[in-house]
Amino acid sequence: MMGKMFNTLSKWNRLSTLLAAILTLFLLIGCAAGGNYGKLDRDRDLDNMFLNYEVLPDHRYYTSGGYDAPDAILAIHRDYELDNPGNLWVTIPTVDYAQMRKWIDTIAPEENYRADGYFAAYILDPNGKRVGAWYSIQSTTTVKFVEGNKILVYTPDLGPDLNNRGMRRGGP
Repeated sequence: MMGKMFNTLSKWNRLSTLLAAILTLFLLIGCAAGGNYGKLDRDRDLDNMFLNYEVLPDHRYYTSGGYDAPDAILAIHRDYELDNPGNLWVTIPTVDYAQMRKWIDTIAPEENYRADGYFAAYILDPNGKRVGAWYSIQSTTTVKFVEGNKILVYTPDLGPDLNNRGMRRGGP
């Protein structure tokens, strides 16, 4: 009797392990093929461009978290269009040296915080082509390429941890 029960349990254990492995495989394949995702590519030269208030030519600028003290500055090359559901990104029609200086001096006023706090990265398409730039306290985001030349870029997720460290002006 015990032997039969052990054999039955052993079969169920093998079957459930096999099913879990198959499910995991399908999830991994689905994630790999489930979208056209880009990525961020950290670049120290781009850090310096932001800190020197340089404006990328042929890019449209957007901010998240407020115009005067943004949580993120996003630059998208003019060959692409930002998919902006909910208007979470604010379109900035004209960006020049003075505007860039105002943003950088406001969001990162101390020299040491500028070098260590904010994160500059190029936005790469799935093939590795540079299509924009990201500057934020958050070093990661989701970038998805949707129909045509539209790009969906998630805004920073700045929860209470970042806000309570005094890293942002005008926190809660």
